[in-house]
Amino acid sequence: MAGAEINILDILEEYGRRITAEIEKFIPRRVDEESLSKLIGKPFFKYEPESINKSVLEPFWDLMSRGGKRWRPALMVMVYEALGGKIEDILPLTIIPEVIHNGTLVVDDVEDESDYRRGKPCIHKIYGVDIAINMGNTMYFLPLLIISKINLPDDKKFRILDEYVKTMVELSIGQAMDIAWHKGLVNDITEEQYMQMTLLKTGALARFSVKIACIMADASREIEEKISRFSESLAVAFQIQDDILNIIGEESKYGKEIGGDIKEGKRTLLVIKALENLPPHKAERLREILKMRTSNENLIKEAVNLLKESRSIDYARRTCIELLSKAWNDLDKVLPSSQAKEKLKALANFLIFREF
Repeated sequence: MAGAEINILDILEEYGRRITAEIEKFIPRRVDEESLSKLIGKPFFKYEPESINKSVLEPFWDLMSRGGKRWRPALMVMVYEALGGKIEDILPLTIIPEVIHNGTLVVDDVEDESDYRRGKPCIHKIYGVDIAINMGNTMYFLPLLIISKINLPDDKKFRILDEYVKTMVELSIGQAMDIAWHKGLVNDITEEQYMQMTLLKTGALARFSVKIACIMADASREIEEKISRFSESLAVAFQIQDDILNIIGEESKYGKEIGGDIKEGKRTLLVIKALENLPPHKAERLREILKMRTSNENLIKEAVNLLKESRSIDYARRTCIELLSKAWNDLDKVLPSSQAKEKLKALANFLIFREF
C-alpha cells in the first residue's frame, strides 16, 4: 500500500490536541456540586464531588495525560472530512470512541494483570483495582451523554445508539474469547478464530468511529459498508502490529513491557503460527511457557526466540499488509479523491509500520 507524502504524526498531534480539548469540555479534570449537576443531573439529596474527583476524574486524566495516538477519533474526523464534512461539526462526537477506548484499557490491564501502560504504572497499580474497574466502566457509558447535549435529529441519535450497543457487546465478546484463550480454557486456536476475536475486540470500536462519521455525513450504504470494512481491517492490522511490537519492539518507544503477551499467555497470531510451524517438541515448550504466565526474563526470552525461529513474525507482517491493502483497494474505488482521503491512506500506513 503506497504511502502518501503527508506527515501523519503532525496531523495526529493536531487532531489529538483538539480531541483532548473537546473531551475536557465534557469530562472536566475536577467537578464541584454545580458542575456535577450539569454533567449528570441535579441531585435528589446532595452530591459529594470530591469522591468523584479522587476515584473517577483523577485516574481518568492520569491516563489521558500520558498521550496515546487518538487514532480512532482521528479516523472518525478523516472519514467525515473525506465525505465532505467539516471537523467542527464532528468534534464533539469524537469523545465517544476515545473515552470508551481508554475505559477498556484500564479494565483490560486489570484482567491481564499488566504492569505498565503508556510508559507508567497501570491505573490499578496506582489507585487500586476497585477504582480502576469502576472508572473504566464509567467511561463505557459517560460519553454517551454527549448525544443528549448536542443538536441531532432523532433518527441519527437512534442509529448512533444502536451502533453503540452492538459495539459494546462485540467488545465484550471479543475480550471474553481473549481471556478464555490465555487462561487455557480453550486450546488449538486457529488463525481465523484469532482474526475474528480481534475483529470484535479491536475492530468494533474502529468501525463504530467511522459509522458515526457516515451517519453524520448521510453516506450511502455502499460507502458506509466499504468504510466500515476498511476500519475493521485497519484495526486488526493495528493489533497484529501491536503483537509484533510486544515481542521485538523497543520498550522506550512501545510504552508497555516487552514480552507482556508471553507473561499473560496470550494466543496471538504470532503464537498460533509458531505452534503450527515449530517442531513438535519446541511447540510444546512454547505452550508450557505460555501456560506458566511467567515474569521470568529467561523464560520470556526463550519464548521470544521460539517465535523468531518459527518465522511467525514475518508471516504476521505480511498478513497486516495484505489485509489492509485489500480493504484499501475496495474503499479506493468508491471514495472520491481528496486531501482527507490521502490522510486516511497515510494513517493506515503509519498504524501498520509504526514502531510504537
